[in-house]
Amino acid sequence: MYPFVDVILKLEKRSRRYRFYRQLLSLIAFFLLCYALLLYISVPVIFARYSSHDFVLLGHPVRVKLLCTAAIALVPAVLFTFLIRKKQVNVIKRIEGRYPALKERLSTAYDNTGIQNIIVNDLSLSVSGDISSVKWSKIISKTGLIMLVLASVVLSGVVSFVSSPDAPRLVTPERIESMIAPADEAEREAAADEARYQQMLSELGYEAGSGESEIAQIYGKPSVAVIEGTSIELVMFSDAGVGQSARRTESDWVDFISGTVYTATPVSSETYIDKLPEENRDLIREYFMEMAEAG
Repeated sequence: MYPFVDVILKLEKRSRRYRFYRQLLSLIAFFLLCYALLLYISVPVIFARYSSHDFVLLGHPVRVKLLCTAAIALVPAVLFTFLIRKKQVNVIKRIEGRYPALKERLSTAYDNTGIQNIIVNDLSLSVSGDISSVKWSKIISKTGLIMLVLASVVLSGVVSFVSSPDAPRLVTPERIESMIAPADEAEREAAADEARYQQMLSELGYEAGSGESEIAQIYGKPSVAVIEGTSIELVMFSDAGVGQSARRTESDWVDFISGTVYTATPVSSETYIDKLPEENRDLIREYFMEMAEAG
């Protein structure tokens, strides 16, 4: 193999590698740009109703609303990257364009590498000597890769800034929430619970996404039980032992009506005692009985 053939093969390999890196960085840059724009117009608020499906991945909390927003940002990023993709560089044509001394001679020698005669051998040796002066940086430039890396770093900072709750928004989250109401009562309750949960975290001094998973694992998310359309009888006991009960079935307030006298009689709890060690069961039973009688 002549030296110039080895140079061309290495340049083509580097060109393919740089082309892959360029497409990957272009995808990352377009994705960060689209993601920042979606955050700027408060798109995650649309998916906030699915916050009950948040999960932990590799020890880090994953917000479903941000995951859905990232999925939407990925679609135009892939489309833009596909549209601006560049064709594979013709290394031989580029060398001949940069170095006129090799014009047509390099392509002719490369096309006839399988032929052995005096003319071809002389041309190949001459081209091999001239190609040693070729600078690879003029054939395969890193400028495009460096620019894409810088753009990705800048856009990462923009995303970090827009993710802050205090960052300005083109459309405020409150306006999005007013335009998109939950579909049913269950989703409205889930959204309200999530809002109370975030408020509780902020009151405790926890930032969103930091330490939240540990709190949820220890205490769980707070929930509120709401009973509607059910009649509940309220019974209150006074110190004298005379009870009063009232039943409310309508919107008007109703005074309490004297009810039956209930006598409070201490009864030992078998369920509680069953959980105690057998050797101390009688002693503990006697203790609680004396405490109940003492009053």
